[in-house]
Amino acid sequence: MATKRKSAATAAPAAAPVAEVAAPDTSVGAEVILRTNFAQVEQDSVALLHAASLLIEADTPEKVSFALDHNLKLWVAIKTVLVNDECPLEPEVKANLRNLAQYVSTTTMEATQGTIEARRLVSLARINMNISEGLLRGGQNKLIAERAYEIWEQEGRPEGRDQEHWLRAEAEISGKLQD
Repeated sequence: MATKRKSAATAAPAAAPVAEVAAPDTSVGAEVILRTNFAQVEQDSVALLHAASLLIEADTPEKVSFALDHNLKLWVAIKTVLVNDECPLEPEVKANLRNLAQYVSTTTMEATQGTIEARRLVSLARINMNISEGLLRGGQNKLIAERAYEIWEQEGRPEGRDQEHWLRAEAEISGKLQD
């Protein structure tokens, strides 16, 4: 099923009633990414998940247009942050995210030609959800590594017990995150 995207050329005349689309929530969009520099995992993940939900829930041309515009702005912000030397991501991750940003831009621009298939909206939403999950998992691994190091130091820095320390730290952190 294809969904028509509203553009300036296809927008309803000013006199015709148009469905209200909520104003963008700046606490969960591109502004977050630009402010956090992709260094505050929870906030960045929420921004990606919010954009994903807008894409999935877009059931009118106006909502599709709004969701695509919001998502495009988010990914332009991500691409902008990736060129910043202060961005904490590894070079390979940055390269992968730049490629995804290009895909998002291309897909969104194709939609301005008239219609976008629902499966493409779902694809864009899944990208956001997967990146969000990866950010959260990476943050969790960092916490585990820090706790495993603390355990190693507390036990007098013994050799050959790194896996035991990692598993203990993982259990502790997982327990705290579930509470």
